Amino acid sequence: MSRISLSNLTFEAKSGDQLEDVSMELVSPQMVAICSNDDGATSSLEQLVTGAGKVLDGKVSVDGRDLKYLRRHHDELIANLAKTDLRGRTVEKAIKKACRHQDGALSVDATLKMLQPLGLQPDTKLAALNDRQQQELKIIILLALRRPVVVLGRGIDQLEEQARLTMGQLLKDYAQKTNSLVLFTSENVSTMMRFADVIYYFNGSHLTSVRALRLGDGVDCTVTVTGTGLPVEMAVRMGAHMLEEAPNETRFLYTGNIQALLPLLEQSTITDVRIEDASVEDELMAY
Repeated sequence: MSRISLSNLTFEAKSGDQLEDVSMELVSPQMVAICSNDDGATSSLEQLVTGAGKVLDGKVSVDGRDLKYLRRHHDELIANLAKTDLRGRTVEKAIKKACRHQDGALSVDATLKMLQPLGLQPDTKLAALNDRQQQELKIIILLALRRPVVVLGRGIDQLEEQARLTMGQLLKDYAQKTNSLVLFTSENVSTMMRFADVIYYFNGSHLTSVRALRLGDGVDCTVTVTGTGLPVEMAVRMGAHMLEEAPNETRFLYTGNIQALLPLLEQSTITDVRIEDASVEDELMAY
């Protein structure tokens, strides 16, 4: 099991980003999403677990040990997408080089099987791969290393839709089967909600909310209602989080099955309804 505990932590990353008075506990097996209005919190957490920065106040523990343990054993515990390079002439040789001398890593054959749903061939030359395919290969190599903590950053965002869905499922399976922590962020709320087990919401360097996701939660959407007569209290009871209320327009974030909400939007005094995927900004206003 991997357990990273932060208690009233104030941390200054090497990049200058910070966490201020943050308490959170990351326990495997989980996919953990960081939802923030900038990259500071994500960058700070990544640098915290990779040992780049200093603790100004509070405590950090890793499986009950202090941060020095994490830094001493970083290469055994952390697989970081930002630090992953592809070396070798072909896909298969890149996998061999990355996994060579790595205790506990998957075999080359087992790793190549993970590539099949993505359409990457073992004998394809690395020079022939586009940026998206190289990203797919790097993530597969991270999984092949079988480290307890995988740091992805925005790595999933760089994939096309079908590859994103395939890779997201591989990552979820990986976290469960290897009892690991996978840390990531995304510009798309739908990506975080599809794959994360928990979302941590940050406003700058401050943690504002924690949201555990359940199977079947669906994806949040933003609803803009033009007109009057929306039964606001009923909508809130059904999962609406009000964002803006004006005399002739109401915007809210909706969590739940949108079909259940539709009868409330059929008032004769409502002239227009617009339903869109929720943005990170709207999520932060609600959470």
